[in-house]
Order: sequence, then structure tokens, then C-alpha cells
Amino acid sequence: MTRTLENTTLDLRAVTDIDRALPPHRRARVSLQVWFARHARSLAVLTPLLALVGAVHAVGMANFPGYVDDPGTYLSQAWAMRYEGELSPYSYFYDHAPAGWIQIAAWAALTNGFDRYDSAIAFGNECMLIARVVSAGLLYLLGRRLGFGRVPASVAVLLFGLSPLAVVYGRWTFLDNLVTPWLLLAFVLAYSPRRSIAAGIGAALAFGMAALTKETTLLLLPAFGWALLQNTDRRNRPQVLVTAAFAGILLMAMYPLFALFKGELLPGEGHNSLLGTAQWQLDGRASSGSVLDAGSATHQQVLNWLQYDHWLPLLGLAAIPLALLVRRLRPAALALVIGWLVLVRGGYVPFMHVINLLPWSALLVAGVIAALAGSPGLVPTGWLRRRAEQRFGYGFRVTLAGLLVLGLAGVAAVHWTPELRRMMTVAEQPPLRSATEWVARNVPRDKTLVVHDAIWTDLVHHYGYDPRPVIVYKLDTDPAVQATVKRVDYLVVPDWYYRTADAAEKYPTLMEARKHAVQVASFGTGDDRVRVLRVSEHWELP
Repeated sequence: MTRTLENTTLDLRAVTDIDRALPPHRRARVSLQVWFARHARSLAVLTPLLALVGAVHAVGMANFPGYVDDPGTYLSQAWAMRYEGELSPYSYFYDHAPAGWIQIAAWAALTNGFDRYDSAIAFGNECMLIARVVSAGLLYLLGRRLGFGRVPASVAVLLFGLSPLAVVYGRWTFLDNLVTPWLLLAFVLAYSPRRSIAAGIGAALAFGMAALTKETTLLLLPAFGWALLQNTDRRNRPQVLVTAAFAGILLMAMYPLFALFKGELLPGEGHNSLLGTAQWQLDGRASSGSVLDAGSATHQQVLNWLQYDHWLPLLGLAAIPLALLVRRLRPAALALVIGWLVLVRGGYVPFMHVINLLPWSALLVAGVIAALAGSPGLVPTGWLRRRAEQRFGYGFRVTLAGLLVLGLAGVAAVHWTPELRRMMTVAEQPPLRSATEWVARNVPRDKTLVVHDAIWTDLVHHYGYDPRPVIVYKLDTDPAVQATVKRVDYLVVPDWYYRTADAAEKYPTLMEARKHAVQVASFGTGDDRVRVLRVSEHWELP
């Protein structure tokens, strides 16, 4: 096969033969050079964007936001995985699939992470920073594969990376933050321009990893399946879908197979079970109510989210009907619709659920701008496209898209910048961190402590408390703790534990121990205040 261009004949087979004749390392280097040359413009745009997102996330993350429950739990489980080969320092009861803290433990093993920092939370912050930067890069790539220009793809990255709401929840060590890069990678591979079987398998494996990181990812299976189906070639569609489904199911099956191997798949006396915990997760937890009910916990939680930033979530919600008009944006729109429906249905809504809304909100807002600007592949088809072209000329739509970008820049300057500056300049360390340092200086290592989970790993790993401290909620829920712990010497938990409406029901032993304790130190104010209480030596657990 030859092609003649202006008296110059290029034999493509000869070029291929020359390429094949190169040594493997030379061939890899040439391929890498070609890739960099092809993507030089995008790399020039993306590199400063990722640097900005990383800097905003990293500066101040040691002191803001304050400590909350779940990060300490996941870090203690990662510590147990790293140093003891166990999925939890306590009885593992299948509260979540373990891939999330296995990833943290793997990074800790590769980088000596728990020893590089003087607190486990700081190491968790590093893990979340990596996840955030990788997610931002994948969001840009997904936008480009959907047909965005570089400007709209950059808008998606900046919305996702600079929203104060995204910064707050992105700094906490939540499994959802580890899900985000895997889920975005699944969509990036689903929209691979090669439409190959390998890309389909890779997409399914990435989705499987997201589900093994947190099982609630399975709610987005319809959106992912739609994206994969939308981008397959008719000539190999059956092969791609079958092999991808098989690969994804095989990977996710490792979780129930692990439970089956341990004899903990089905509920039974004397052991935890995967299906029993799943039933509790679905039916046993108290409902948070619907966001449409002004008196519900979900409604209050959404208001709490919007205090940090109402622009990105509400603009994403407003972009859904417009995105549904554009074929390439419909799977992403469905992902965001599913996220909002979780808030409406009236079941239990996790504190960190907003993390699942933010990347899709940023993508849809940028996608609508790209569609208005006339990006190829992102314009409505059929009669809707003809009506749009008749009513609104190309120049009008490009001008409108430009005004939207300027409007978003104005929102960032006026509403986001002051909030981001506050988050990046907090000087006072969290009360729990201060309490940990005081305990390490003043409490003997052989005392039994009941502590917030955020400081458990530090007290065990850095300060060597033996017997190990007891995480507060394990005191009344773990049979192994109840069988071995006979007395408590100190309580180190935030005040809000004592003030919750059902504290006596949820933490009966804690509440009883508090009656026999005196304060020896105090840090912080309000519900976040942490008091170190010394329990009377004459009191023992019932």
C-alpha cells in the first residue's frame, strides 16, 4: 500500500517494518515522543490547572476541616491491614467493601506513610490530595473524550477543584473520594476512541474497583452501562459488552467469595455476615428523610452543604434538563440524576454523599457551555438542532457560552475566593489533635482509654498505648471488646457524643462512665470541644 504526495512516495509498510525493527526500548521511546507531541496543547493547559487544584487542596489541609468520625475508622483499618494483615483492628463486620483502605494501606507500605507523618489524619490528607489531583485530570480527559473543547474541559476541572464544598469534603479521608478517580476512569475508558474490547474490559474493571472501594457505586451501574453501550461499535458490540461484563463481575465477585470462604456470607449465630450487614445497611438504619421534607435530617444536611457553596450543586441540577438534550451527555446526566434521587427517596443518606454529586455537576455545567459553543458531537440532533439554528445563530450561542464562562469566573472571584482563603489560612489545629498531644504527655501508656476514632491510630502507632485504646462506638458494639475490657481510665471524645438525642441508647457505657469521671483537660469550644475525663478508679464496666 503506497500513497503519493507531490512526487514523494511514502510506503506505509516500510515505515511499519522500520518501527518493528527498532529495539523495544527505542520503540517505547518513539511512541512516548509521538504521544507527547500529539497531546502537547492539552498538557500545556492541564498542567497548571492541576497545580492550582493541588495547591488549593493542600494548603491548610492540616488544620481545616476538623476531625470527623469516618476518616479515623478507615485509617485505623488501613493501619491494621498494613501492620497486622487484618481488615480491621476490631471484628470486621462488612460495613464496607475493603478495597478503599487496602489502597491506603498499599500506599502506606510503598511510602512508609504512617511513619512520615506524626498523625494518621495527615497521611490520609495526602491520600485524598492524590485522589483529588488524579480525579481532576481524569475529568479533563473525560470532557475531551465527550467532545469538549479545551476551554470547557478546563472549566469542568476548575469547578470541581475550586468549589469550597469540593475542597472541604475532598480533604476528609472518605471512601467516596477514592471512588471518584476509579469511576471517572471507568467512563474515560468507556468513551475510548478505539472502541476496543480491551478498553471495554478496562472500563468494567475500573468500575469494579470503584464498587469494591464503596459498594454504593453500584447505583451508577445504569449510567456506566449506558456510556459503554453508547460508545461501542456495532461490529464488535456483543463481544465488548459480554467480555466487559464478565471481567467486572469476576472482579466484584471477590468480595462475596471472600465472605463465603470465611463462612460469613449468610447470617448466623456467633459471626458477622456480608448479607446480614447489607440487610442492615438497606433496611436497618434509621431513615434520614427526603430532601423535600423541610424537617428531615436530609434537608438539613443539604442546607449544611450549601453553606459552603450553593453554586456548583445547583448549577449542576439546573444543567440536567439541558444535558439530556445532548446525546453524549445523557449518561453523565443520568449519574447526577441518580445522585439527587438518593436525596429524594427518603432512606438513609450518608454525610458525605455530596462527593458523588460534584464531578458530574462540574461536567454537565461545562458540557452545556461546550454544547452552546458548538463543540462537535455536543449539539442536539434532528429537529431540535434545526430549531436551535433557526432561532439562535452560531454567534449568539458562542457569545452566550462566553458570558457563562465569565459569570462562573465572577462567582469564583466573589463567592469562592474568600471562603477558600479562610480554609487555607486556619492556624489553630483541631481540638482532637491538641487532646492527643496532651494525653501523650500526661497519661501513662498502660491506661485504658476510650477515644474518638480519628486519634486511635496515633495513640497506638506513635505513642504505643497498651492496652490499645477503645474506639468509642466499639465499646458497646464489638463483643470482643466487651469480653476483654473490664474498666476504663480516661475518656477522650468530643462533646457532641454526650449531647446527641439518643446518646444514652447508642453509647450507654460511655454515658455511664462519664457520670464517674472528672475533667482534667479541655480543648476547643462548642460541640467540637474535647474534654479529657479521668474515670474514677472505683468504677468498672457493668
